[in-house]
Amino acid sequence: MNCQEVSLRLGKGAQAESQLPSFSFPMQFKPSALARKCETVFFISDRLLAAMKCILTESYGGPEVLQVEEVPVPQVGPNGVLVRIHATSVNPLDWKLRQGLLRPVMDLRFPIILGCDFSGVVEKVGNSVTLFKPGDEVYGFKDGRVGKTYRGTYAEYAVAPEKAVARKPANLSHEEAAAMPVAAVSAWQGLVKYGKIKAGSRVLIHAGAGGVGSFAIQTAKAFGAYVAATASGRNQDLLRELGADLPIDYEQERFEEKISGYDVVLDNVGKSVWGGSLSVLKPGGRLVSLVPPSPKEPAGKLRFFASTGSQVAGWALRGLLTGKFLTLLMVKPQGGELEKLTALVEAGKVKPVIQKVYSLEEIAEAHTVSEQGHVRGKLVLRI
Repeated sequence: MNCQEVSLRLGKGAQAESQLPSFSFPMQFKPSALARKCETVFFISDRLLAAMKCILTESYGGPEVLQVEEVPVPQVGPNGVLVRIHATSVNPLDWKLRQGLLRPVMDLRFPIILGCDFSGVVEKVGNSVTLFKPGDEVYGFKDGRVGKTYRGTYAEYAVAPEKAVARKPANLSHEEAAAMPVAAVSAWQGLVKYGKIKAGSRVLIHAGAGGVGSFAIQTAKAFGAYVAATASGRNQDLLRELGADLPIDYEQERFEEKISGYDVVLDNVGKSVWGGSLSVLKPGGRLVSLVPPSPKEPAGKLRFFASTGSQVAGWALRGLLTGKFLTLLMVKPQGGELEKLTALVEAGKVKPVIQKVYSLEEIAEAHTVSEQGHVRGKLVLRI
């Protein structure tokens, strides 16, 4: 088979969504082998497109399904921004999708490219894009869902909607910037949009040494809040460095015995802390959780929704009976919120915490570390 005989199928709606086209290869050929044979070029609909390196996933499974391959560079739609990615990062969503834990709500069609965060340089923009131009250094958070497949940022190039892109903080490297979007926007939306914090608010942040938690502490302090945060004993100094007024060692102390009368609790642990969290809130207080209860193993739709729905309803009712509110946060890409976070970074009020930077070829190790939990800040992938 020669290059001209390779057949790649553009997914319906792929161009309209400004995402990477779907593609399929004969089973006996690997994309990387085809790329080498064709001198890193693919033919699609008689047009010549350069190939890019990416992490391609062809089935649900363990970290071993994450493979370095080559695929076509995505095409840009009217509202799209094509970014040459310099760095991305690992989020729990990535390995939960890979394992099939979210299959009841996101049953993926393979092959897929995982990843949400990116930092890089604009390569090309669509005709309707007005905020960015080629050469701009940007970062952002891409929702990779395209129909039933997923086209994320574990790649040398990705297309994101203009509204999901922001100017990269001038004082951060691409590796540092890539650690921010999902985690920092999650913290912002949880505290500002849903928690409605203001100067003088009393805020408890669970898992304060993690990706979301580390940004949440700094964001809350930037708003003038009083912050209590939980972490293990080895991370108590980090909590203080980030600005926490009251670090709590969850291995030695029960947070519900140390605090009370709080306005907001931001949870990145799960329902194991919901009871105590509701108890420390004052009437009218809000518990905002990023971790809905769900089966620990892949489950069918009925079991998934029955388990999640019944538990959330029960806890929400328990809160309402005492005048408190439970909100489950599903973070959404918002370039405008990233611009506000950029301002905080450039003012020296927020900085990313990075445990380790991996190469793209070390993706399996990065996923394994993330799955084990207790990551200090973020795990970054250099592209």
